[in-house]
Amino acid sequence: MNNPGIEGLMQRQAWDDAILECKAALQLQPTNSRLYGYLGLCYFRKGDYQQAIEPFRKASVLDPNFWEAGAKLAQCYDRLKRYEEAYEIAKEWLRVRPNCHTLQGLVDGLKDQVRGNKIEGWERTAHFAHEIKFAQSDE
Repeated sequence: MNNPGIEGLMQRQAWDDAILECKAALQLQPTNSRLYGYLGLCYFRKGDYQQAIEPFRKASVLDPNFWEAGAKLAQCYDRLKRYEEAYEIAKEWLRVRPNCHTLQGLVDGLKDQVRGNKIEGWERTAHFAHEIKFAQSDE
């Protein structure tokens, strides 16, 4: 379903007006995954990642193939520094859309951030080929 009114507001970056339109439309169509996706995207574009989580979650539950909502949900958690949640969500949606560069980038970028991939409190880094040496104390 396309909604030219909401899409027009989003194109003009009138996020608050688009949010109001989305909420009004959802009163009439409470199971419309695309409307939840629009609502989440409006919050996301405003930088309100916490508010965007629930609409993206609802959109992805209502439509299990709505991988775009799943990718944005993972990005919200990433931006909120909730790396483990972002990583798990990105991995889940990567199974739905295995060729998605956004999801693959999230998985690759987050794998070193999650608790299960750390050793003794230090993050693994495959990026550095050199050793880290600590200065010795003369005490």
